Amino acid sequence: MSTATPSQSEDSALKRPGRRVLKVANASESKSRLLIVALSDVLASNILVRWLRGDPGRYELLTRMIGARLGDRMLSFGAGDPGLVSALAKVTGLSGRAVAHAASPEEARQLTFAADAAGVLVEIVESAPAALPFEEGDFDLALVDAVSAPVGAVLPEIRRVLRPGGRVVLVVRQKVAGAPLPQQVQEATSQHFRGARVLFERDGFGIVEALKGQHS
Repeated sequence: MSTATPSQSEDSALKRPGRRVLKVANASESKSRLLIVALSDVLASNILVRWLRGDPGRYELLTRMIGARLGDRMLSFGAGDPGLVSALAKVTGLSGRAVAHAASPEEARQLTFAADAAGVLVEIVESAPAALPFEEGDFDLALVDAVSAPVGAVLPEIRRVLRPGGRVVLVVRQKVAGAPLPQQVQEATSQHFRGARVLFERDGFGIVEALKGQHS
C-alpha cells in the first residue's frame, strides 16, 4: 500500500471541490462588500461637500431630508434660498404644484430667476402672509425658510391651507447672521402644530418638522 507524499496530499486538496475555491469566493465577496461600503461613504461625503460649497447638487441632501414627493402640492415662504424652492419644485414635478410666497417684488424676482435657471415651474404669489389667496387644505407640504420668513406670522395661515395630515418643514440656516436655533423654531412651531420636532441638525443647518392632525 503506497503512502502519499506531502506534495501529493496538497495536490489532492486542490482537486477537492469546495476547498480553496470556496475561500477565494469568500474573499472576493468580502472585497465586494468593502467596495460597496467605501463607495457609499464617498457618495455621502460628496453630497455634503457639494452642499457646503454651494454647488446646485448641494440640495440633494436637504431635499431628501425634507421628503417632498412627486405630485405634492407645495407652498413655500421666504426667499433666503430660492434655489432650494426650485430644487423641491423639480421633485414635486408637473403632476404636483409649487407655489412660492413673495413678501416683496425683490423676493419675487429672486424666486423667478432661480426657477427659470432650474427649468421648473414655480407660481409666485405676492400677498400679506396672514391673508393667503388659498382655500383650506390646498397643500400637502409647506416649506418655511426660518431665517428670511416671519415664522410667527405665517404658521397660522400654513395650518389653515395644509390638508389634514400635511406637513410643515422649517429650514434653519444657522450660518446666517441672526438665525434662530432649531430648538427655538421648534418651540414657535409647537404653538400651532402638535408634535413639532427637530428632524435634522448638522453642519450649521437644521430642519424642524410638524404634522397637521387628521381632525384639525
